[in-house]
Amino acid sequence: LLALWKIWVPATFFNFAFMPMWGRIPWVAGTSLLWTMVLSAMRGGDVAHAEEIVGGAVTGATLEIMKEGFSEAFTCPVELDPEMAHICVSASGPDKTGWVAMVARAVAQEGGNVTHSRMVRLGHEFIILMHVSVAPENLKTLVRSLNNDQDLLPLNIRTSSLTRRQTGTYEKPLIGFRIKCVGKDRQGMLAEISERIARLGLSVDNITTELRLDRKRDRREFVVNCDATTPKTDQKMIDGAIHDISALKKDLGLDILDIRVHSENFIARRRRTEQ
Repeated sequence: LLALWKIWVPATFFNFAFMPMWGRIPWVAGTSLLWTMVLSAMRGGDVAHAEEIVGGAVTGATLEIMKEGFSEAFTCPVELDPEMAHICVSASGPDKTGWVAMVARAVAQEGGNVTHSRMVRLGHEFIILMHVSVAPENLKTLVRSLNNDQDLLPLNIRTSSLTRRQTGTYEKPLIGFRIKCVGKDRQGMLAEISERIARLGLSVDNITTELRLDRKRDRREFVVNCDATTPKTDQKMIDGAIHDISALKKDLGLDILDIRVHSENFIARRRRTEQ
């Protein structure tokens, strides 16, 4: 808001006080261009700084970063429904119109619910990976239906059971890092990013990659979205992790590096304040 006043108030005053009629529209257009550049500089690839996380002051930027909440952003779907049975469904076969609808309908007819999924065409092949939750009494029927459906045989469907982690066998994650990297595609980018995360002792909960074409610069861009968690809440560790991950922008020549830090403790305090 302060930046807006600093630019638009003087610009508007100068426009109506001194600018001739023929120059007012170009002046406003030029000011709009400058304002767009300022907004881009303020919002592009920012990092959640230490004072905005884990016990820091509650600011507008903090609330924007934290609005999803830790549990909503990082809880595994297998652990959301402890009363349900969970399976992973994977499939690959020749691309054909209607595969998604056929698989989704086959799951729904046997009482299954698709939560997380990734379906994509890769060349001539269509690939499916999905998490399905189902009532325990319907599990065998669902698996049998998927494996024996003649219409789905070309997809080579495979199912595997998923189990919840047992309390006490792992440390509960308290801090989550949501990381997005975008840069010119080159060999080894995922390896370097994932190795940096592993060296920091962060556990990857979810990571996706994609390749897209930047037509303006006539190049391919590599995009990585990663959710990683840790049970540690030491401020020094968090600051160090932010610093090390931020260094990836220079090391890999990234165009965008966005880091968002979520804290379960922070969210709990914030929610109590709002209730």
